[in-house]
Amino acid sequence: MSDSIKEIVKVDSFLNDVVLKVSEGMEYIDAVQLTMLVEGGELARLASISIDKYQEATYEVTALSKQENVDECALASMGTLWHGENFEGNNEQMSCTQEETFLDSLYFILKYATSENALEEALKANDRVCGDKTARAKAIQLAFSN
Repeated sequence: MSDSIKEIVKVDSFLNDVVLKVSEGMEYIDAVQLTMLVEGGELARLASISIDKYQEATYEVTALSKQENVDECALASMGTLWHGENFEGNNEQMSCTQEETFLDSLYFILKYATSENALEEALKANDRVCGDKTARAKAIQLAFSN
């Protein structure tokens, strides 16, 4: 099995664990954090980055949360600190590696999980930003499959 296929399997397994916990009554953020604790490793490290960016993008006093294109700015600045109009990073962070797809998908899952139409809103937000929309959509659909 190639390394990229192994990574896809790990991501799917991680998201399936989250979905199971949500179906048992947990909130998405709690399910992600518990899965991180149980799974550990690289996906837990990446999930931590997504959680941080989700919190920065939704906490009303941050500069990032006030951006008109908050989701695009959040994805572009994933793993970096937002500084008003600019972020510490570069355009390579907009690439569509398996790592970036996981980071970006998890961000959308967390941000829209409490919405009444979570799947629909997360997919609409996904369509508004650049990158691998198809791969992110698959992960988002998996996460909201309960």
